[in-house]
Amino acid sequence: MRDEQGHAYKNQQASAQILGCYLASGGLFFLNGYMERLKDSFHVIGKYLSFLMIVWVWHIIWGMVPDGVLGGGVYSHANLVWYIAITECIIFCGGHLFYDAYMDIKSGAIEQMLMRPVSYQFRVFAQWYGKALGQLTVFFPLALLSAYLITGEWVMDAGQVALGAVMVMGALFCIVSMNYMVGMTTLWIKEASPAYWIAQKSCFLLGGLLFPITLYPDAFYNALKFSPFAAIFFLPGSAALNVLPFSVATLLATEVFWMGALCAMSIWVHRRALAHIGKYGV
Repeated sequence: MRDEQGHAYKNQQASAQILGCYLASGGLFFLNGYMERLKDSFHVIGKYLSFLMIVWVWHIIWGMVPDGVLGGGVYSHANLVWYIAITECIIFCGGHLFYDAYMDIKSGAIEQMLMRPVSYQFRVFAQWYGKALGQLTVFFPLALLSAYLITGEWVMDAGQVALGAVMVMGALFCIVSMNYMVGMTTLWIKEASPAYWIAQKSCFLLGGLLFPITLYPDAFYNALKFSPFAAIFFLPGSAALNVLPFSVATLLATEVFWMGALCAMSIWVHRRALAHIGKYGV
């Protein structure tokens, strides 16, 4: 009896140590991606200048629309500029992550990486999310400051800023999941770019990149408001609007749901990819 208890205790200890090592390695990959993004200052500066130009252009476009028509008479000029500052921030922090997986597959390096103790998907997720948050650390404050300097209005209170930051981090997790699925399509269609452009443009159009989907016709809005596309752009951007589309609890619950759903879908794709590599190679 004592021997059985001793074996059970040792097994529990071993499981705990393995889990600890796994999480520690994930933390290191995350930190590596995070610091990699922060140290590349010229890259960040170049992206920020592009971001600033886009927000400034839309500020001019919205300025040409009469106030009674702008935003359906619900949102102000400043609201819409702040909205696009947040949605563009998401794009600039989470774009083209799939390319690492694409190159791993094209070069054949993924076969060796799959033999390592830490799951390839877990490592990639940690590193990509670290990269996205590393850039967000710089970009999010700059996005808010830029929106303020362009419009001359600070439209978000402290609660809205906190909500926006949390929603953007959730949106970036969704983008990491989508990028992983896009990268894995290289195994079947040999080039990931077509899948990426389809996914990205779908997010732009159906997720409300440039303006809230509440401005779409009612039928389209009702069909899209709880979609994964809306979770990536519309819901985080809503933090900058003077009228939230849902309660804060509903916003957060919808974001968390799609984080889990897209992650589960990426795991399914990962398993199909493993089966494909095991049968056909890369």
